[in-house]
Amino acid sequence: MVLVSLLGDFDSSILPVFFEYKSEITLHILAYGAGDRNDKNAERITRGLNALRAKYRLKCTLREMPLANNDIQSIIALSSSISQLAPPDHLFINVSDGEADMAILLSKELLDIGAKLLIYGRYSNDLSILTVNGLEKTRLKRNMKIDDHIISKGYEIIEAKSKSELERRKPFVRAISDNFALFQKYRKRVMEDKSIDEELYGAIIRPLYQIGAVNRRGKPLNINYILGELFEEQIYHIVSRLNFDDIVSGAKIRYETINGVTVQNEFDILMIKDNHLYIIECKFRDRVDGENLIYKYDALLEQMDTDGKVMIINVASTESKEALRRGKRIHKNFEKGALSRAQLNNILIYYEPTLDQTKLIAMMRRFFNA
Repeated sequence: MVLVSLLGDFDSSILPVFFEYKSEITLHILAYGAGDRNDKNAERITRGLNALRAKYRLKCTLREMPLANNDIQSIIALSSSISQLAPPDHLFINVSDGEADMAILLSKELLDIGAKLLIYGRYSNDLSILTVNGLEKTRLKRNMKIDDHIISKGYEIIEAKSKSELERRKPFVRAISDNFALFQKYRKRVMEDKSIDEELYGAIIRPLYQIGAVNRRGKPLNINYILGELFEEQIYHIVSRLNFDDIVSGAKIRYETINGVTVQNEFDILMIKDNHLYIIECKFRDRVDGENLIYKYDALLEQMDTDGKVMIINVASTESKEALRRGKRIHKNFEKGALSRAQLNNILIYYEPTLDQTKLIAMMRRFFNA
């Protein structure tokens, strides 16, 4: 099988198709129009595809076919070159989201000789196969895991939390989540260096001790775990109840090294479903620059998955009745303008004074369709 992929604005239409047929492909052609932007995208995608080839020990060859000029003659010449690569019944052309002029001309030239045209449905995660005899539609059988998705983008996961350790701590973490108001009280007393109330021992101190996060008296052995990392684990275990293909916590992603500087980002939780990557940012603090967070994740979506989604979870207790009674100005982490920008950019905000698991799960199911 020879697969020809047209590179357009959305590489998420190339990578799932390659992954679906990866064991059957003998030659993969990456065709794209002239231009610096396309050259850079092709370089990154080629790097990712070669990494997938190495991971799965694939026998296929990868070749780039850039057009010298974006004109009819160049596209017809490209079509002629492609038609000689394999018998027509072994030739598959992925025209999904490719540049319109190239897709239309190649379709016309190659469909007539018996090649198959592939159109990937980015939102339905299915594949339409067009031949001279008609159209067949099918669901993809092989969805990428998070590692596959990251690798295919030309990036690398250099660190992530152990899933076995997360599972070991799961019953204790969930017990703390079920008593979240008490956990908030305990956390606040730790931050203020105050003594631990007796009511906290059974519900909070015991599971924390079983995790290995505190001593028998409730004194933290790892303050960072109490203040932030435990909250991320609580959200991770809530997410794990939903229907995702893969979930990773504490992922550190390296993009590339430029002039000796490694460009990387760390993500609290990554999920993938039907070849689309989703991100959750966990903030267990009162003061958060909501607008800055929304700008940050809007930019990161462009790198990670243009069709992906982000959820920001901020549990903050600033809007308490006590603070209102004292007449204090309540800090708003997410003003109306920031919330509107988030909605526009596929970012969902959970901003509450406590963790309401029922509400959070309902929001996640609707937003991620999981």
